[in-house]
Amino acid sequence: MSALIGLTLLCSGVALSAEAQAPSAAASSEVPEGFSLEPDGTTLRHDASGLRFPIEFDGFKRLNERTYDPSGEYVAIGYDRPLGSGKDRIVVRMAVVHIDGMPARDHYMIMRQAAMAHFAAPSIVSEGRARIPHNRRLDAYRGTFSGYRDNQPWLFSLTTVNYGYWSGRMTAAFPASQSAEAEKHLGVLLGEVRAQKPRAPKDK
Repeated sequence: MSALIGLTLLCSGVALSAEAQAPSAAASSEVPEGFSLEPDGTTLRHDASGLRFPIEFDGFKRLNERTYDPSGEYVAIGYDRPLGSGKDRIVVRMAVVHIDGMPARDHYMIMRQAAMAHFAAPSIVSEGRARIPHNRRLDAYRGTFSGYRDNQPWLFSLTTVNYGYWSGRMTAAFPASQSAEAEKHLGVLLGEVRAQKPRAPKDK
């Protein structure tokens, strides 16, 4: 697959209040197409890239998974976690996609407007190259934004990574009032994701 397909490990995600329509909660016991179960019986492994997605991590629960491309070269995964008293939630959606030779910054620029469109009066807080602690040479780009949802201030981010054969994207968003807690938990989840490195399929 040489072209970008839809929204793509670092993917479209929003945090929702409990009154808003929540994503399909609870990971299904059914193994989606393009995945296999790890020996623990709950962790999903994406067959094409080797990436692993546990059913629960630091309070995040895996949402129902869906593979968008039968070849396995585009897949999305989501995680959900309550914030504060549980009225607010953070939902992180990740995806990994095979894109030929696209720098992380170009990937980011293509998706920036789509990420900002989820909020009213969005503005850029910062953007630039991102450093991945476990791999400082990895090509990554990140933007952070502010905006409004239901007249309440929100913060959100978009990060893109170029792994070579694979590219990834993640967006995460949460109410500004919950930013300290949200950033703490998001950092733990990101650490788990960044510790992995997708591999190219053996026949590529």
